Amino acid sequence: MLEVLELTRGEFEKLERFPLIKGTLESESDLYYVPGNHKRIIKVYKNYRDVGYVMGKMHEIDNLIRYTTELNFPELLVPDGKAMIDGYMLGPTMPVIPGYTAKIYFYTFYSSVKVKVEILRKIGMLLEKIRLTSPKYNAAFADVHADNFIIPGFPSSNIKFSPYFRIVACDTDSMKLIDSPGVTGLYLADSDKFMDYEKYPLDDDYMVMPSSNTDIYCYIMMTLELIAKSNYVSCLNEDEYYRYLDFLDKLGFDHKLLESFASIYDDTTDNISPLPYIDAVLKMNNKSTLLNFYKTRTLKK
Repeated sequence: MLEVLELTRGEFEKLERFPLIKGTLESESDLYYVPGNHKRIIKVYKNYRDVGYVMGKMHEIDNLIRYTTELNFPELLVPDGKAMIDGYMLGPTMPVIPGYTAKIYFYTFYSSVKVKVEILRKIGMLLEKIRLTSPKYNAAFADVHADNFIIPGFPSSNIKFSPYFRIVACDTDSMKLIDSPGVTGLYLADSDKFMDYEKYPLDDDYMVMPSSNTDIYCYIMMTLELIAKSNYVSCLNEDEYYRYLDFLDKLGFDHKLLESFASIYDDTTDNISPLPYIDAVLKMNNKSTLLNFYKTRTLKK
């Protein structure tokens, strides 16, 4: 049973906004501190007056709580209550996890390649753990991208390599679970490119439906963005994508890693996670960037 936090109109209008690091994706809601408590936040859905929408979101949270209660999932951030005002449900409350998102370590902090690869490994392990529960729970994380994974407890940009740090996945109310459809992932917004592939079925709105295959697709995009030092990889068409993989092959990247990357456009097989080959990402450098790929092609012409 979720704890209920009743707010007056005056308390609601004075809520202190929870600071998100610039660039963090959060489009469906606003985050605020619980009044007088900086250890908990309220996720206020922007259309909280739409009772049907909010009730649907809270049903998804009920599924999430059932899922994490029945299984051991300390890596998933779970709401611990709900906030109400004037008979409307604003959204869930949840604990604050001090730390930074994977995106900050990937692109903002000066962190070593080893640290980045270890974060990728932890994310891949979580996705694999979720995949293995799929038959019973119909589970997929759905919105896999670097903003949705927090590395808690590291206040410094100079963290040293350690295999023991943990990750916590946030925005878990977007997961595909039981009868919760889940939210189409960031890398899957351009559904037109997937229309000819049966392993990426579309819903009635022609959006890609979350699945283990889409989780792996997004995980591959995260991995390739690090190698390419570009967030443009997911925009490449199929032909250009394979040309870039051929370029990485000529640079000596692990064949198994490249086979996993290539699997996203193979409709005869499920997507192959790069997790078992993730150490091969340590080979990335300025030669493997997407910019260098295009420069090399231009010079050859």
